[in-house]
Amino acid sequence: MLATRLSAMLPGVATVRVTLRDPRMGWPRIDASAHDEHGKRVRVSHAQSQVAARWIIRAHPEAGWQQSRAFNLRTAELDADGGR
Repeated sequence: MLATRLSAMLPGVATVRVTLRDPRMGWPRIDASAHDEHGKRVRVSHAQSQVAARWIIRAHPEAGWQQSRAFNLRTAELDADGGR
């Protein structure tokens, strides 16, 4: 369901990479970037990237957001991103 909604909101995007900077802070900073199936960055608005990142974080609170994660819109799987 999440992957379907994100695909509709972000056409041409295959993965959303999310980084939660300093999750111990009261107001952590979220960084998100969108990429196509070849790994090339897809330009999306700041609002779109923030909404996508928040949805992904809320859907996967157990993920341990101390490291970057990549959410695959095709498979609906969340993977460690290796800091890319």
